[in-house]
Amino acid sequence: METTVNLVVPVLEKVLKLPMGELDGLEPDRDLRSFGLNSLSALELIVELENELDIMIDDDDLVLDQLSTLEGIGQMLDRYA
Repeated sequence: METTVNLVVPVLEKVLKLPMGELDGLEPDRDLRSFGLNSLSALELIVELENELDIMIDDDDLVLDQLSTLEGIGQMLDRYA
């Protein structure tokens, strides 16, 4: 999970236009929608993660409820590791 956090948090901050370090120490189950994550920014996050990790994420994994926490994002990314 630590690797996921180190990878995903900077991308999240970029997508959500938050200052660097804003999400440091974020709890894995904290709802990212409270930081402004919505369906459009979740799609942007997926595109950024696909580019960063050189993967192609299936459309079936593009569910906002599953991508609304670091834990959910980590579980989704684990399927592509």
